[in-house]
Amino acid sequence: MWADPVTQSVRGTFVDAVQRQPTPVARRRDALTSRERLVVAGSAATPVVVVMLVLGAIAIGGPASAGDVLVAGIVYGGLLGAAAGFVAVDRLHARQCPRCGTRNLRGTVGCEDCAYDLVRRPRYACTERHAAYLDPGLCDCGRRLTELPVVRGIGREIGFILRAGAWVLAFLLLIGFALQFLAQ
Repeated sequence: MWADPVTQSVRGTFVDAVQRQPTPVARRRDALTSRERLVVAGSAATPVVVVMLVLGAIAIGGPASAGDVLVAGIVYGGLLGAAAGFVAVDRLHARQCPRCGTRNLRGTVGCEDCAYDLVRRPRYACTERHAAYLDPGLCDCGRRLTELPVVRGIGREIGFILRAGAWVLAFLLLIGFALQFLAQ
């Protein structure tokens, strides 16, 4: 199968197999520091307080009791707080360099330690998509790594959380309307 340990033919192209191995994409992220945990906790708790204040002002002029305001504030504020906390953790982890793991300041174009491009975040893979790498070179199978398209948008995980939150909110509103209808 292999033509020569130094050069080999892969689909009609010759590649040089005596190159350094590229860096694989890091999967593990470092834990948040205590300051970053405070930022996440604050961004998750703030919506609960704001929702309780807004609902409390509305409940003063209406027939709602303090228990209604408290439960609604915890439910709806908790949903908003969970989403805000998730986004805060994601944004804090986005500052970490995938190559060396260094935490960089917000808005940094390149990593201070290894000069990795943090804006484009280039990734490379062979034509068979065995693994994603951070550096160009050769895959373990011997094929040359080509640059993958730049990922744009909010990401798969955040999109899933937003869709799940929309369904939960719709379900809670439906239950609220049904209970309101049955109470009359």
